[in-house]
Amino acid sequence: MEDRIIEIEHLIGQGRYLEARTLTQAAIENSSNIRLQQLHALALSKGGMPGQAKEFLEKVYKDHPEDAETAGILGGIYKTLFKQTENSDFAIQSRDTYLKNFTSTRNYYTGINAATMSSIAGQARKGREIAQEVIATIGEANSFWEIATLGEAYLLSKDPQKSLEHYQKARQLAGTDWGKVSSVHNQLWLISHYMNVPSDILKIFNPPAVAAFVGHMIDRPDRSSPRFPSSIEPAIKAAIKAAIRSNKIAIGYCSLACGGDILFAEAMEEEGGEVNIFLPFNKADFIRESVAFAGEHWVARFEDLMNRHAVHFVTQENYDNHSDLFSMQSKVVLGSTILRRSLIHSDAYLLSVLSDLDFSRLEGGTRDNMSLWPFQDKIINISPNNYLAASGGEASGSSGNKLITPSSSRPALYTLVIDTEKTDEWEKVEKIIRGAFEAAVVPPLACSTIEARLIIGFSTLRALWDFVLLLGKTKGINPSELRLSINGGPILLDDFHEKEIVKYKVMSGGHVDAALNEHQFSMPGICIALSPIAYELPLYKVEIELLSRVHMEKGEVVEVYKILT
Repeated sequence: MEDRIIEIEHLIGQGRYLEARTLTQAAIENSSNIRLQQLHALALSKGGMPGQAKEFLEKVYKDHPEDAETAGILGGIYKTLFKQTENSDFAIQSRDTYLKNFTSTRNYYTGINAATMSSIAGQARKGREIAQEVIATIGEANSFWEIATLGEAYLLSKDPQKSLEHYQKARQLAGTDWGKVSSVHNQLWLISHYMNVPSDILKIFNPPAVAAFVGHMIDRPDRSSPRFPSSIEPAIKAAIKAAIRSNKIAIGYCSLACGGDILFAEAMEEEGGEVNIFLPFNKADFIRESVAFAGEHWVARFEDLMNRHAVHFVTQENYDNHSDLFSMQSKVVLGSTILRRSLIHSDAYLLSVLSDLDFSRLEGGTRDNMSLWPFQDKIINISPNNYLAASGGEASGSSGNKLITPSSSRPALYTLVIDTEKTDEWEKVEKIIRGAFEAAVVPPLACSTIEARLIIGFSTLRALWDFVLLLGKTKGINPSELRLSINGGPILLDDFHEKEIVKYKVMSGGHVDAALNEHQFSMPGICIALSPIAYELPLYKVEIELLSRVHMEKGEVVEVYKILT
């Protein structure tokens, strides 16, 4: 039993809430161990089901009212429900549960939560009283969290000067730990909606700016006239660094092609920032297509960055001349930046290296990507033209790129998998869903039925999401009974089979198998999206919330998001 508990605690610590929930569900059926029950409630709440977690843990708490850990977890669940619903009853329940825990354990974490939830619930005097107790309990603070807690306690106690001093000290200790910075910022942001928080305090934990990068590669050896020759590389990198510093950018998202991408990643690294890398297909093909032509020193720089930073692949499959994979990757980069911006309430920039004279709109190209960015006033472009004259070159608008024909019928599609728990009604539901194809703004390109699951392929994520919204209004469909999951990648298309009700292409391949496999994490009445495709949704103003990280059989980590919009 102890080994199983340790395993579940490890999963929750890694954010793998869905896997933890599967283990706790099985474990509590055969055991009344209170720790297993606590972990089950945690996995439910953090995995996007705080209502179910509340119902489950309230029964446990009733039987064990003196258990401090159970009370602390339950207080957190009430707090989550308050944030979601803004129902003050949950704020009071959260405060009371935290306070009972603090009274018996003198734990400053539950104490400060009890104080804050009192103030949020309109009981400022009670909040001040509890905050004073927290201050006395901590005494002389040494750790980051103790000092930050004192900052919050003095804020609630109406002592802004001491609050400011402690928050300043906590910020110094946090350094570039953006997790700590955003955690305190989010708490202050919540408090500021219910009481006055001085601007001097709010700005201490202002989160860093986030940036997506898109830009030209270094000129190929056979390019007829220069656009981004290697001779201007130092000047471009200096300009990128200047943009990073002046806009306080500390978190970056990019690909890793020779030229602009690698220069941006290196500049972010040298400025002490966080670098997140996305590649459109397998590493070997990417090096051949987007790095190696510029020389071995670029390959070495590519490898160094790959070894030091987080790397995500849109697919691990081959390139096979499918330029739409570059487009899918670029949208994921832009969407990831917007998602991070919303999570930490920060500014987001699009930093680019784009020639003023290059008006080509190649799929997945720099100008194509810039047109997708929703914050047009937050675009910082560095034009290579400004540096060519100094290097003796002459600017050119000719791309020199040739059209490349894909070597297979394997487009990058966005997939929607649908099924229902009412399997006896599946044929009826499937027929209604297929009938809705004709009413779609942009009909799907492909559709297959595999073991009472419908998988539908769309050319764009926007078209897929419009179809999801359409289903919610379709007569004969009960959205609360459907399970939906979104994924995507290169899909093999086969000709129509006679058994198909509507003549759409049939899909197959590794990404179809992955989409069906990952559909196991779907839940009735909820639409989920799997990374990395989920990262693209914020581009279309679709709000998402992380439910869990899941380790798949081949070792890759998939993030499961719940769609809130």
